[in-house]
Amino acid sequence: MMRTTINIDDQLLKETESIYKAGSRSKSIEYALRDALQLKKLERLKELVGKIEFDEASIRQVRDIKR
Repeated sequence: MMRTTINIDDQLLKETESIYKAGSRSKSIEYALRDALQLKKLERLKELVGKIEFDEASIRQVRDIKR
């Protein structure tokens, strides 16, 4: 874990704490960052829809081998 000093708008911090109710400021910010990262990753994945072709038969075959 890394200790970091950052400047965050007071109102933004209060709103984050009220939404996450994590028991500490650090945890609230950590949860908010995790949510933001997950959302961005999903957005990137959605951008790939229609751009990548999958061989479904091969995917099923690999899944069956792993079982």
